[in-house]
Amino acid sequence: MGLHLAYRTTPRLTQLLAAWDTQASRENPVAQHRWADISLWPAARSATVAGSTAIEGNRLTPAQVGEVLAGGQVDGSRADIREVLNYNDALDLANRAALRSDFEWSTELIRRLNGAVIAGLADDQRGEYRREPVTVGGIYQPPDWQRLPDLMAGLVEWLRRPTETHPLVFAGLAHLNVVSIHPWLNGNGRTARVVGSLALMRSGIGAPELLNVESEIRASGPRYFAVLQETHGASYQPDDHAATPWLEYFAEVCVARLGARNRVMSAIPHDLGLLFMELSGEQRAGPQWPAILLSVRMAPVRTTWVAEALGLSPARARAMLGAMSDAGWLMPLGDRRGRRYAPAPRLVRLDLRTPALMRRLLQAGAPEAE
Repeated sequence: MGLHLAYRTTPRLTQLLAAWDTQASRENPVAQHRWADISLWPAARSATVAGSTAIEGNRLTPAQVGEVLAGGQVDGSRADIREVLNYNDALDLANRAALRSDFEWSTELIRRLNGAVIAGLADDQRGEYRREPVTVGGIYQPPDWQRLPDLMAGLVEWLRRPTETHPLVFAGLAHLNVVSIHPWLNGNGRTARVVGSLALMRSGIGAPELLNVESEIRASGPRYFAVLQETHGASYQPDDHAATPWLEYFAEVCVARLGARNRVMSAIPHDLGLLFMELSGEQRAGPQWPAILLSVRMAPVRTTWVAEALGLSPARARAMLGAMSDAGWLMPLGDRRGRRYAPAPRLVRLDLRTPALMRRLLQAGAPEAE
């Protein structure tokens, strides 16, 4: 088949996979929305998008990325802003696909992910494979373009095959093979990272944005590219190169991030409880208020996102956010069309645990794996 599938189960990899199993055992079933995910998702998504696009040279800061995703305007190039919005769209596509009862890996799905990543940018081929030779970074020679249809078909065949492969190894190999085959002129790394996230979602990780693997890869950029280079060599010769170095690196990052994410999740009940108590005297407060207020403490939100997350009409979501603003909890920013809501001083003063833990999770540089 000619794919990067061979690897050695080293003591280090065994240790990391066992740590993953222990931490992932507390994972809830994958669902469209959970209160914890609703509270954390906007901040996590913006950090994930910022991390992945920055790996490829995007010049927007994480704060600017959050502003773009919240509907605001920033001082940045059209291409940088488009990259951010595209990557967000690709993650949305992956999330929707992962939740389908009839989900199936296909070359068309992977091509659609690349099409979303690169839409409207240079080398936008709408997901079509490249038809010319390329050299990556001046040091890596991916396979000839004539081989791409067969290699991608072989990859999908492997992805579909029932396997005893550990879920973390499966996700890591999916990521590695897409980036090593390098099927497109542009967007290969971003597409590979979305494919890896999709594989994690299919294994039961409900919101891979909360792992924020991308920020750690960005922080360790030289190591990321060095490990890839060590793994696949100077040219595409998978039979001569075991995937072990990459899998150890990928597992190390994911395990550390999962531990940090679990610490965030454990703080949420305390914070939601505190918000419920603070809101007990608010006559207009509804049951959704605490989760939304906790979310806003970490990143601005828009009416459209609140409506989608809670299954409300835009009018009802707008009325709820307006009531929160009138009560002094939120601060509206921007005009009506691009309005988003940030925390007002009344909300900022609350001693919530999650925001500080979330900032640590989203900062570049993962904590050491336990």
